[in-house]
Amino acid sequence: MRQKNNSFFIISVCIALASVTVANAQETATPSAEPNTSLTDFIQQEAPQTSLDTKNSGTWAGNLLDKVREKSSQAFSAKEEKAVAAKRSNASVFDVSGIMLRMNLSQVAEAMSKRGYKKISAQMEIPNFIRWRYDEQCRNKGITGYERAANCVTKLAQKNNHQYVQHITYSNFQTKENVDVFLTSNFTGNKVYRVMYQTEAANIKGNGPKAEYLRNLKIFDFWKKINQKYGRPDNPDRVIWGLGDNKPSLQAATGRLILHDPMLLELDYSRMAREDQKFMNTSTYTF
Repeated sequence: MRQKNNSFFIISVCIALASVTVANAQETATPSAEPNTSLTDFIQQEAPQTSLDTKNSGTWAGNLLDKVREKSSQAFSAKEEKAVAAKRSNASVFDVSGIMLRMNLSQVAEAMSKRGYKKISAQMEIPNFIRWRYDEQCRNKGITGYERAANCVTKLAQKNNHQYVQHITYSNFQTKENVDVFLTSNFTGNKVYRVMYQTEAANIKGNGPKAEYLRNLKIFDFWKKINQKYGRPDNPDRVIWGLGDNKPSLQAATGRLILHDPMLLELDYSRMAREDQKFMNTSTYTF
């Protein structure tokens, strides 16, 4: 009976916190009404009812211009204050388990080691246009067969620093946490552009009162730590932190985190495309 009461208590706390979050999101999303009149309305109120005459244009028009400047400066100041109040998070300075965007391999390994993670696997990769170029060179030298040609391509890529670590998986068996790290090619320094975190602690299986109690407790603790570390998300509905557009972002779900930098990946693709154009073997068109 005591276990059931504890389960209901945890569920009630989670529902109450969710209600408060939704209420806060509604309050934040609803803009406050502007107490001052608009600049256009102000000009119409201050302008004389008679038509503008060149004789009196130097009298009231000059005073009106001064008032308009003062009004416009106040309006611009209000907009700047509102923009500061609605400031969005810069996800490029966030970290997931100590891993930040644009870290190199040695920095990632050091961060994982400090938190008790072990490297499970590492996937090596060669850019396709480099692979195809080396494959043609190897076959022109008389090297045939899939395995022999692939080995020749790999040796050439390693020699010219074109082979890189694309994906590393780390695990912490004690805490049941996994981290997948994705890196760009050597054309951008083999830097981290994506980090995926997942924990099994919030996915306790079972339908009994004990399993339900532990699952709710883990979920509550997960979101509590998310709030403590990253603060309120910029998009509460999708639980996303970031400046928007194509800039770095962090997205969370129960037991999962994704830190992503699309700008770095796009830069990597553009540099590879530029490199590929230097060695394109195409015919010269004369039309």
